Amino acid sequence: MEFLKKHYEKIVLSAVLLVVAGVAFWLTQAVSQVQMSLEEQLKARVRGSKKQLQPVDLTNAVAAVRQLERPVPLELSGGHSVFNPFRWIRGSDGSPKLDPRQDLSATLKLVQTKPLNLKLVYVGPTGVGDPYRYEFSIEQQASKKVSERRAVSTSLTEGTKNNLFRLQEVRGPKDTASEVVIQLIGGETIVLAKGKPFEKAMGYAADLRFENRDFAGKRTDDSLSLSGANYKIVAIGKDGLVVSAPNGTRTTIKAAQ
Repeated sequence: MEFLKKHYEKIVLSAVLLVVAGVAFWLTQAVSQVQMSLEEQLKARVRGSKKQLQPVDLTNAVAAVRQLERPVPLELSGGHSVFNPFRWIRGSDGSPKLDPRQDLSATLKLVQTKPLNLKLVYVGPTGVGDPYRYEFSIEQQASKKVSERRAVSTSLTEGTKNNLFRLQEVRGPKDTASEVVIQLIGGETIVLAKGKPFEKAMGYAADLRFENRDFAGKRTDDSLSLSGANYKIVAIGKDGLVVSAPNGTRTTIKAAQ
């Protein structure tokens, strides 16, 4: 008994250690059994019949992507009336009709355009000399002043200029020079032979037709009275013109092909 009293703690600790060792051994065996069971189940499932996966139907998704790649343009102009309602007016006979002004590109026709030229002709020496003056005929068909549209005569001495050009050089004898060199103000240098005209388009005039009315020789800044409204021509080119409505809306009229 004396031995147990002195060493009971060691005996208890030894017993506890034996129990722990036993539990650990049991757990090791249990884990091994569980692992073997899981492996057997996995092998059985792998060996069993497998169901083939069916492909996903992407037809609608592919069609939607293709439609996004080719979007349908939104047409806000043209012949439909969703965003472009038609305006009706009363005709001369009292019956209603579509307002022909609402689409000038369809009702106003550009019949033709004509160039408005700057025409320069070297006439020859004039006066008695000291120094000699050299005469020119000038025709400015695009000028806003009617008086300048017909041919007028002017003369310059060598080295002087007017509002159109500078007489840069006189070639040959001063009293019988048959050729001169001029430089347009802010532009090109030109050789003029006596009696041979130089022509350059400085603008265009237009012949127009609206319904049954003809407008001949219209120029930039001219007005057009169309169905009781005044329109203004703001630009004329070789193949078309631009017309401004009373509300500021601008319409381009192309020449008929």
